[in-house]
Amino acid sequence: MKTYRAAVLGCGRIGSTFADDNAKLGIYSHAEAYATLPQTVLAAVCDADPARLAACAERWNVPARYDSVSALLAEAAPEVVSICTPDATHFTLGMMALDAPSTRAILMEKPLALRLDDARTLVARARERRIPVLVNYSRRYATSHMTLRQAISKGELGQVQTVAGYYTKGMIHNGTHWIDLSRFLLGEVTRVRGFAAAQPASDDPTVDARLEFASGATGYLHGCDESAFSIFEMDVVGTKGRVRLTDSGHKFESFAVVDCAHYSGYRSLAPTMGIEGGLRDVTLHAAEDLVACLQSPGREPVCSAEDALKALEIAFAARDSAISGEVIPL
Repeated sequence: MKTYRAAVLGCGRIGSTFADDNAKLGIYSHAEAYATLPQTVLAAVCDADPARLAACAERWNVPARYDSVSALLAEAAPEVVSICTPDATHFTLGMMALDAPSTRAILMEKPLALRLDDARTLVARARERRIPVLVNYSRRYATSHMTLRQAISKGELGQVQTVAGYYTKGMIHNGTHWIDLSRFLLGEVTRVRGFAAAQPASDDPTVDARLEFASGATGYLHGCDESAFSIFEMDVVGTKGRVRLTDSGHKFESFAVVDCAHYSGYRSLAPTMGIEGGLRDVTLHAAEDLVACLQSPGREPVCSAEDALKALEIAFAARDSAISGEVIPL
């Protein structure tokens, strides 16, 4: 069986230490995913923090440890590169990995970049080199969320009328998670209107947004104050039912249309058994998707760089609209 040499850039939580929450999350870190898959070997790790680097290397028994990405790419020659570093580094490290002769596939944490021009440059370079770049918008890799997408596609919720939700910590950083999931479930967004929220000014403000989908559905995303708590929720309402994603998507609530128990002649929504939520093993599933792309050249990833770029375009449109007050077509 062909095995691929993998390297993890960034030894923090998503890079490695989420494995310490193994019982709750399953295989959630990149390092554990590569150490688990029979088709991959974790060959090298990199981090600027010596203690964090040593802990990761010892945890996964990786002898090749680096504090320099360029040295790792040149000397360890990985075929698979995971980018698990802070947002501001994603574009630079993504381009370095794309230009390394040994690279055959990349798995990145979101977002692709903090500038749209940079994100487009990265996507174009990946196409030029024919290297699959997968982006870990993790809910796409959750079995429960895939099942919900299939249910919507089959019409089990009827015609989706609206999707609404809440998020914290920046439209680019976390809002794109919600935007990507809404695209994954409902299809393309055609127009965006952003609204300034009562949050401190920043390069990545937590704005509210109204989305219009090509299907005719509308979306409403509300930003909340991250200093109070973290939240990620989505509520999909169709003509035949409703599904609420709560607790960051770890929990689902399903509702079906029934005769109203209180008023004759009316219909209402009642709780029902349905899809179970959960984000267990999502990073393992992302790594499995990467291996499948390597084994079947031309295969479309579950979450491609193009998908991540579209999420960024919608997020920047919401941010710009909140400033200009104008609806922005996509």
